[in-house]
Parts: sequence; structure tokens; C-alpha cells
Amino acid sequence: MNHRLLIEFSGLPMKAFDIPKLRGAVAKQFPKFDLINNHIENDRLRYAYPSIQFKVINNSPLIVGIGDGVDVLKTVFMDISNLDIDGKNISINEKSVRLDTVEFGQINKPVDYRFVLPWMALNQVNHKTYLSLSWKEKRPFLENILRRNLKSLSKGFDYFIPDFENLQVQTNLKTVLRNFKNQKMLCFKGAFTTNFIIPDYLGIGKQTARGFGTVVRV
Repeated sequence: MNHRLLIEFSGLPMKAFDIPKLRGAVAKQFPKFDLINNHIENDRLRYAYPSIQFKVINNSPLIVGIGDGVDVLKTVFMDISNLDIDGKNISINEKSVRLDTVEFGQINKPVDYRFVLPWMALNQVNHKTYLSLSWKEKRPFLENILRRNLKSLSKGFDYFIPDFENLQVQTNLKTVLRNFKNQKMLCFKGAFTTNFIIPDYLGIGKQTARGFGTVVRV
């Protein structure tokens, strides 16, 4: 059984570029929970799929938890009454929490999704490869990356894709530039179809803990 927990702060308007501030404020308030900033003991980076992810959807902050992240967010939810953001102590007057059971995994029919926050698909190596490709080659190249991203996402649910060779992905994407750590990053927005169920508001690709690659079902 797969659980997903959502915490929304509807009375705290933010933009997507504020996500690191939100994440930092929550991590600072609850330093004993390493999963909040995707670390393990001794402040070492945790390379597994992030079980706690921070988003801004329709100008409202959203924290998503799966796996071990569900228990952490259950524990801290009642104690989030204010946040220190940019040196300002901001009171949290409106917040809601929802815990639900979600479907996940490979199925026999296609499902349509769209990225509500840009997908960071490329790293330093495949970024160079992508730029060298013709426009006809770029689409299947990205679709192959997306298939591998779904495999990484599956590990967060302790799920083994039973028929990876028949995992189908079709994309309709456009490029967008986003600032990340003071650098312009080539990202992608748009839609895709796959025979795989992804719970709404989970991220795929790079930097999912910071909201990148967040998808919703169409």
C-alpha cells in the first residue's frame, strides 16, 4: 500500500523561486529530521529518491511526503506555526494536511500527464549530448531519460518495474530556462504519456526535492 501526505500553506503566497527558502526554513526549525533536506547522518547528502519534496503550486507552498517522509511530516505538521524566511518570522495561519493511499506502477494503458513545474532532465554529460543532436533525435533522447527517471522514482516506493522494456513514454515538450544556484539551466515543460501511474505532485528527474519535475495527471 502506497501512502502520500500533502501539507499545503494556502495563506502564504510564494513563487517557485522561493522553494529553497521554504525548504531551508522547515529544515532549520526541525534539524533532527535529516529527510527534510534529503540528508543522512553527519549532514551527508542522501542520493535516494527524496521522500520529502517542496513545491509551489498556484502560488501556494506544498510539501509532499512518501515512504519514511510521511511519518516525518505527520510529526512536524502540528508544530509548524511560524517560519523564519529571509530573516522574517512569518506566522502560518492557514494550513491543511491530507494523507491518502495512491496507486503507483506500470499498467496496460497510457495515462496523460503534464509538468506543472519544469523537468530538469539533463546533467553535465547528457546536456552536451542533447545539444549535439538533431531536432528529430532530441525527442527519443528525452523519452529515454524519462523512462529511466521512472525507474528512479520507483525505488522511492520500493517498486520493481515488472516489464521495463515495454514501459512506453511519449513526450510533447518545450525548452525553458530556469535559474538554479545562479546558473541558467535548460529544463522542459509540457506533457507526456506513459503506461505508468504517477501520483499527483510527485517529481521526476533532477532536484525533485526542490520541486523540479512535478507532474499532475491530465
